[in-house]
Amino acid sequence: MNTSEAPNPISTRLLQWYTPDAHGMPWRGCGDPYGIWLSEVMLQQTQISTVIPYWNKFMDHYPDIAQLANADEESVLEDWAGLGYYSRGRNLHRAAKKMVEEHRSQFPRDPEKVRALPGVGEYTTAAICSIAFGSELAVVDGNVERVICRHQKLSGDPKRGETKLRIREVSTEWLHPDRPGDHNQAMMDLGRTVCTPRNPKCDECPIAEDCQARIAGEPHRWPQPKKRRTVEKQQWISALFSWNEKILLLPGNTELLKNHPGPVLARSEGDLDTETALIEEFARRNLGTPVIIGFGDRFRHTITHRQLDVQPVLCSWQGPVPDEARLIDAEASSKLPVLHRKALQNLLPLLGAECEKDEK
Repeated sequence: MNTSEAPNPISTRLLQWYTPDAHGMPWRGCGDPYGIWLSEVMLQQTQISTVIPYWNKFMDHYPDIAQLANADEESVLEDWAGLGYYSRGRNLHRAAKKMVEEHRSQFPRDPEKVRALPGVGEYTTAAICSIAFGSELAVVDGNVERVICRHQKLSGDPKRGETKLRIREVSTEWLHPDRPGDHNQAMMDLGRTVCTPRNPKCDECPIAEDCQARIAGEPHRWPQPKKRRTVEKQQWISALFSWNEKILLLPGNTELLKNHPGPVLARSEGDLDTETALIEEFARRNLGTPVIIGFGDRFRHTITHRQLDVQPVLCSWQGPVPDEARLIDAEASSKLPVLHRKALQNLLPLLGAECEKDEK
C-alpha cells in the first residue's frame, strides 16, 4: 500500500459491505491468475450461474495454461459449446498458445503484456491484474458504470465522451490502494445485486448516504438509457445428414457458426421455398442434390441481435463420407452449439424412424 494515500471513504464503506464468498463463485479466492482469467473471459455477457459449471469443467480438462494450449481447438470449442460468442473460446485457446510461446507457460504480470493477449481488453486486464496481482487498476464494466452514474448523477452516455472520462476518473479516485482486487469485485457485486438497472435496493447500499440519484428520489433515471438495437428477423434452414445410423457433420458454412461442424445452414429469403434454398446451398458447396427424408418442427433461436426462425430438415447422405466431415452418434450432440442441438432435437423422431427402417 502507498502509505501516503489514505483509502477513499467510499471504498472503506464498500469493503466493509463486501463478502468475497457470498455468491458461491469458485474462482473467488483461488489466487490463480489462470483461473481468474478463465472466469473473466467466460463472464463476458454471460450469467454467473451459467459460467460456474463451465469454469469447473475447463479447470478439470485444462488445469493449466500449457494443457489448454496443447489441446486442439475443436476440443476446446466442444467444451465451450453452450456459452455462446464462440470467438471468446477461440481467443482463449490462442492466448494460451501465446503464453506458452512468449511467457514460458506463465501468466504475465505486466498489464501491457496481459492487454496484448488475444481477446483481452481494458476491462479484463484490470480485473485480472487487480485480483491476481494487486495492480492498482480500476475495473469499469456496465455494473460499475451504473453505480458511478447514479452516485454522481452523471448524464450522458456512459460509454462516450465526457461521461465516459468522468466515470474512469471516479473509478480511479475510489479505488482502494491496498485492496484493489477486492474493491473492484465489490463494485461489480454492488451493481449486480443492489444497484440494479430496475428497482435498485437503496436501503441495502453501503454508499447510499451520499448518492445523488437516491437523494433526487429517482435513481432509476440514471444512467441514460441505451438506444436499443433493432432485432433483425431471419429465416434459416438447418439440414442434418443421416448416414448408417450416424449423424454426419460438415464444416460450418455461414457467418452464424462458421468454425463449427454441424448441419448445413442455408439462408431462406423472400419467397424462396425450403427445397429450392437447399438445392442452391448444396450446389454452392458441391454436395450434390439433397435427398430429403422429412422436416422437423420449426423453432426460434436468438444470436446477438438476430432472431432466427429455423426449419430443421433431415437428409440422407449419399456416397462416401468426405474427409472434412465427422460422424457422431445422436447421444454425442451435447457438445454441439445450441443452434445445432435444437435442430437435432427437433429431428429425433424422424431420425429414429429412419434408423428403424434401415434395420429392417
